[in-house]
Amino acid sequence: MKALRMTMILTAMLALILAACAPATPQVVKETVEVEKSVVVTQEVVKEVPAQRAVVRLSGWAASPEETALLQSLLLDFTAENPDIVVKYEPITGDFWATLKTSIAAGTEPDIYYMDIFQFPAFVQDDVMLPLDDLMASTGTKKEEFIPSLIDAFSANGKVYGIPKDFNTLGLFYNKDLFTQAGLAEPTDDWTWDDLKAAAQKLSNPANNVYGLGVPADAGRFPIFVFQNGGSIMTPDFQDTLLDAPEAIEAGKFYTSFRAEKIGAIPADVGEGWQGTVFGKGQFAMVYEGGWLIPYLKQQFPNINYGVVTPPAGPKGEGNLIFTVAYVISKNSKNPEAAWRVIHYLTSEAAQKKVMESGFALPTRLSLQESEYLKTNPASAAIFRGALQGARPFMWGLVGSDVNEQMTKALERVYLENMPVEESFKQAAEVIRQKLAELK
Repeated sequence: MKALRMTMILTAMLALILAACAPATPQVVKETVEVEKSVVVTQEVVKEVPAQRAVVRLSGWAASPEETALLQSLLLDFTAENPDIVVKYEPITGDFWATLKTSIAAGTEPDIYYMDIFQFPAFVQDDVMLPLDDLMASTGTKKEEFIPSLIDAFSANGKVYGIPKDFNTLGLFYNKDLFTQAGLAEPTDDWTWDDLKAAAQKLSNPANNVYGLGVPADAGRFPIFVFQNGGSIMTPDFQDTLLDAPEAIEAGKFYTSFRAEKIGAIPADVGEGWQGTVFGKGQFAMVYEGGWLIPYLKQQFPNINYGVVTPPAGPKGEGNLIFTVAYVISKNSKNPEAAWRVIHYLTSEAAQKKVMESGFALPTRLSLQESEYLKTNPASAAIFRGALQGARPFMWGLVGSDVNEQMTKALERVYLENMPVEESFKQAAEVIRQKLAELK
């Protein structure tokens, strides 16, 4: 009995020990948990993809940092209004014409490039420019919107090849203080050769190196006297020269008489190379120069008191020279329509107004002749008026450089060798005719 009880006790204890060592029975607990679920939604979006932007290359010469900055500003405005066109301005800083002609020969020329009126005939002959008439019609642009002598200058064979971007003519600049000291009334647009000669006589004081009129041996000044005397430098078809015609010879005699009578001089007579500087120093009372003299005087001779009128008329009326540059489009341009939009913008009234107010150049649009700027800037206004009063392009055909050279030499022979005008001019004409013959 005792043994049995002991066994039961041991069994009970073993059960307790086993229960203590056994793993706990897991309890199932239900719990609610919030789970964030990602949902991918496919949505169709219609996005407008712009067409490929047209690239237009434009080349010109860099006249000055300020003028370049002005053009770049206008191109920036154009791009903002025409985001489908990219304009790449590629100024040529070296020999512009040599570089341009080389690129044309290689077929790598820009879409748009500057065209000086002096070079225009050669480019027409080479047939490398695109006629603009159809493009002008597409925007309703008319020739009549521009100064006639300018737009006509870039027209040939009944077609327009260039839109003039700016221009200059010659004006008679005069020193107001010297006129006052001489007791003379200031010049007006109604002056004649007689008035010019009489004033030069009273204004001259050779003993003090002061002369009434600058009369340089310059092919960019002398021709207006030929025009005012009813003559021309070349025939209308540029196939012959008229430099030895009576009208040109008489004009040459009048022009060189100022120096012969010591009432006029050339810059070298007073130790200078350009008469603009001589005028600024007060040694020439009058000079024929273009609008380029205005900023020069402002920078170099800010205290000079001067005025400007249109050139005095000669026996046959008024005459002047037009110096002008146009935008033209290459005949090989891959984007002629885009190129035209650039030119159309740069020669618009709004853009031309900005150019005019910058003081760098004069506008080619007739609508700006009554602008407030010209009303308050009489010197620039006189240069502008010159384009409307008997002005002709500074251009002599395919032998233009030879014509300029011979005109200069003819005047120099009169001045420095005392050769008679008639003999000197005939000698120049013979050389020009030889150059013309070489073209045939």
